[in-house]
Amino acid sequence: MPKAESVNVTLPTEVVDMARLAVERGHYSSIDEVISDAISHWTPREEDVEWLRQAVKEADEEEGPGVPMEEVMDRLEAKYRAIAVERSVSR
Repeated sequence: MPKAESVNVTLPTEVVDMARLAVERGHYSSIDEVISDAISHWTPREEDVEWLRQAVKEADEEEGPGVPMEEVMDRLEAKYRAIAVERSVSR
């Protein structure tokens, strides 16, 4: 069993109500378990955000012409319009 440490936290009433409801419905055995699960899901997201920050930084530092947003959107609209037409014809 992992080492545990007791801490006191102050949470908004709505958050505590949601945690209690999750326990009442049997999704978790305790509020501690709800909070632990929430934190375990939060940690990977922080890593994802850091990866995204790094990707944006690299893109900003990259030299060369970028593609204007309007051109990207036009290409995407044309692509998905063609897919929709193809699907409607094949039915």
